[in-house]
Amino acid sequence: MSTIESNLKNQPIVLISVLSQPVTTPPPSVLISTASSLTPNTSSPAIFHDDKPIEKYYKKNKQILFEFDQIVKDIRFQLNEQLKCLEQRIETQLSILSEVQEYFRRRSDVEFDYAKNLDNLHKQIGQRHRAQKARRETWIFQSIYKLWDTIVQDTRTHVKYHTIMSDICGKYMYDKFNEIAEDTRRMFMKCKSVGLASHEDIYKVLNELKSTMKTYHQYQSESKQAEQKLSNILQQIAKIKSAKKQKTMEKRVEKRQMKYTETKVKAFKARNDYLMTIESVNAALQKYCSDDVPDLIDCMNFGFHTSIAKCVQMYLSAQENIKRGRQITIETLNRAIADLDTIVDKQKYLEYYSSIFTIPKRIKFEPHKGDEVSTVNAQVLIRDEMQSRFIQMQNRLASLKTENDEIFKTIEATEQSLMENITTKNSDVSDLFKDLNLPQNNSKNARKEIEDYYVEKFKQYTLSSNLISRLQARHDIMQKALGATPPAGAAEDNNLISRPIKPKQIGRAPILGRPRLFGGKLLDYIQVTQQYIPLIISSCVSAINRIGLHNQGIFRVPGAQVDINQFKDAFEKGEDPLVNITGREMNSVAGVLKLYFRELKEPLFARDMFDSFISCI
Repeated sequence: MSTIESNLKNQPIVLISVLSQPVTTPPPSVLISTASSLTPNTSSPAIFHDDKPIEKYYKKNKQILFEFDQIVKDIRFQLNEQLKCLEQRIETQLSILSEVQEYFRRRSDVEFDYAKNLDNLHKQIGQRHRAQKARRETWIFQSIYKLWDTIVQDTRTHVKYHTIMSDICGKYMYDKFNEIAEDTRRMFMKCKSVGLASHEDIYKVLNELKSTMKTYHQYQSESKQAEQKLSNILQQIAKIKSAKKQKTMEKRVEKRQMKYTETKVKAFKARNDYLMTIESVNAALQKYCSDDVPDLIDCMNFGFHTSIAKCVQMYLSAQENIKRGRQITIETLNRAIADLDTIVDKQKYLEYYSSIFTIPKRIKFEPHKGDEVSTVNAQVLIRDEMQSRFIQMQNRLASLKTENDEIFKTIEATEQSLMENITTKNSDVSDLFKDLNLPQNNSKNARKEIEDYYVEKFKQYTLSSNLISRLQARHDIMQKALGATPPAGAAEDNNLISRPIKPKQIGRAPILGRPRLFGGKLLDYIQVTQQYIPLIISSCVSAINRIGLHNQGIFRVPGAQVDINQFKDAFEKGEDPLVNITGREMNSVAGVLKLYFRELKEPLFARDMFDSFISCI
């Protein structure tokens, strides 16, 4: 077997494959044979000797060219489909972006309508309040009025918030989404031109591959023909016996040998060029599919997600500002709720209608003509009978007071039950945001029963207290007339009888948390903290007594507002900031003490006892 035949027969089979793409399915692998379509059947010179067997079948040149053209066609189709898929991907992204944009446009309309409705609500309430101003002149004496006014004014604030949100969603974000869509389309077109340029480069190397393949097969055919001619002339020389003819044939053999060598060299070079071009094409396809296509997608989407994130963050920023505004609203409403006070409302109302609710003038004794005695006295004739009545009244009064105290204890227990019934109606609606189950109100009948019992006991307590007041007045005047003194063993009971009845508060609301020191109630603060003298009073008085007595005008000269605020915050926290106080800060100490007394909800000397206090001076 000749080496020419073996070398030609054992040329490699080149695989031109398209690697899997991110967006399309690669075409099936295609095999291209580099061997000639001719099948040699003669021997060749020893320099091309090869012992490998020769295959019996080779593809023809036309078939090879047809298959290569089909490969190029498949590659071209795949590259075009890739661009179509990328374009479809961009359109999908823009469609989603358009839906997001449409949502915020409609959200803008909803926010605007909501703001408009809130504004109308605020205006209607304001107009109705002004129209009924004469009938509502006493509203300012109710702490619930402040709560109502806070809610109404908060409505105006929410009008502003939702109007701004409408502008952000309908104008700023809508325009920003249009800008993102425009930038994305423009970037896609530019990247598409880059992809088309890469395709042209691939088509160029494919055309180069086709040219080198044709050259390779042409030179292989010429080499086969030269080899065949050389083999024929060598066979002829073997048959010639004449030396003269052999010399002539040797020149022809030498010429054929040179031709064969020349064509073989060209065939080798063409084959090398063909193989290198195949590797170049495969490398180009692999590079494009594995690197260029992902890079192309990244370039197309450059800044797309960041722009959307920044745009939506604009919405989040608006929500954060609304959240801070609503937190301020919550704090304002909490303060308004904390200021709801039945006692203060009652005092303001009674003061406003003092002429109506004032105690009527005392009824004076109108003597009969000639009767000059205007006091109860125990004459000898009636003293024993009066003494007996006094003892009976004293016993009855003690019994009534005991009974009255028991009734009041029952009222307190009933108030606690009724308050528990009120507070069990959960004001925390967090569960509604989880399962949307409305809280059940099954305690309505139970509350009515408690209310009926409570009012009945209150009626008994009121009537009993009135009776005790009347009997106490009779008791006191009879005791004065008789000149009776309580026995030593009953001093405590008699003292209790002789003392004014300690007022008991009906319907006292429970104290929730730690009462405020400044602007709060002194009795509530004492009850919760168990400080019979609040720390601020004892500390300020002690500091003034130790250091400030020699300072002139400490209550007249104002102190530093910064120091007063610091002292106020410290006392509110339960701390004593006057431990290491100096004489320079005495005016501030006096200032914070004055501020505390001024901000008390109830004056230090109750209004109903003010006249009595003044009369004692």
